[in-house]
Amino acid sequence: MRGALCCQQDVLNNTKACSRSDITCICADNVYQSAWEECVLANCTVKNSFIAKRMQSYQCGLPTHQGRPAADPALIVPLFLATIFFTTRVVSKCMHIGGRWWWDDYTIIVAYVLAVIIFSLNAAMIRHGFGKDIWNITPFDEITEILKTFYIYVLAYKLQISLAKISVCLFLLRIFQSAAFRYTAYTIISLNSAIAITWVLVDAFRCTPVHLAWTGWAKEEDGKCIDFIAATFANSFVNIAVDTVMVVMPVYEVIKLNLNARRKLGVGVMFAMGLVLTIVAILRVVVFYFNRWNKNPTVELQPINVWSVIECQIAVVCACLPAARAMLVRFFPGLMVGSAGESDARRATRPSAPGTHGKISQTMSYSVEYTRRAQERASTSAVNLVELDRERV
Repeated sequence: MRGALCCQQDVLNNTKACSRSDITCICADNVYQSAWEECVLANCTVKNSFIAKRMQSYQCGLPTHQGRPAADPALIVPLFLATIFFTTRVVSKCMHIGGRWWWDDYTIIVAYVLAVIIFSLNAAMIRHGFGKDIWNITPFDEITEILKTFYIYVLAYKLQISLAKISVCLFLLRIFQSAAFRYTAYTIISLNSAIAITWVLVDAFRCTPVHLAWTGWAKEEDGKCIDFIAATFANSFVNIAVDTVMVVMPVYEVIKLNLNARRKLGVGVMFAMGLVLTIVAILRVVVFYFNRWNKNPTVELQPINVWSVIECQIAVVCACLPAARAMLVRFFPGLMVGSAGESDARRATRPSAPGTHGKISQTMSYSVEYTRRAQERASTSAVNLVELDRERV
């Protein structure tokens, strides 16, 4: 604190605009405030500079950030939706609607659990003071707890987003059987796996020693960290590119189907809902760009945390949409576009696991087929895209 007091006197002597006792003048003098802050940062420890900043804010009556509530409706609503859609998917599988359990289901279970963990970690950070001005967080150990929780939060986020996308690709492999589509899907799965592994490792070891990721703010120990902002931007742009490809893939396949416009629209819109996730990812990047942290990370990081939590929940919703549609077709067929009654072909089919189809030498047309399997219960039904009039060898 002695350094801060010396800075106050030195700056006042140099500027000579205000007397030391004229608090109103000092608080209103932007030149003094900037010079004082630079002096404090150069001559005081980080903790002492925070104490000085806290006292200055109190004396000058400066506005403070109080952060968002731990039970934030903006985050609870997406979590609620994710839970509803995820539960619907699990119930549909238990009722044998939409096919048997497969890797896409197991993957989305892990992704949903991680989404709940991410929501909980964000709430834990808020309880420690996340969202408040960093110099107003007391005791200082709370800052360390916030950044330690944030460290785990980032790792969980990178893993969850990739797992949700892998689940979607695995589901699509059960529906679309064309060789070109399957090669593309496997490529996207491999890419998402590489993204998850790479960025989890990058974030896990971004500081040397590792614990500087949550203790380095005090600058009491030597070490180095990579540019977290640049790494976050790079990861975000890669994810947006992958999201775009994943939306185009199934929509393009649906366009080629031999369906009337009404049915094609119903199926296409379901797959195009992935655009919502892409839009959220873009908004997250924009928010991060305008809130890159500098001197107040506990405030400047909060907006991107909010959008990250939302993105994780929306990813689960998008992955579970087909199961929700299958449930609606089963119990409310009249509500779904493209679900004609018994007239056309009221038969139910499930997506087959990859490897159960023969090699396709020629594809003549596409359609939506409903079949009823004798070995399954008569009440079991679901909608899937299958190829018709194809020759197998």
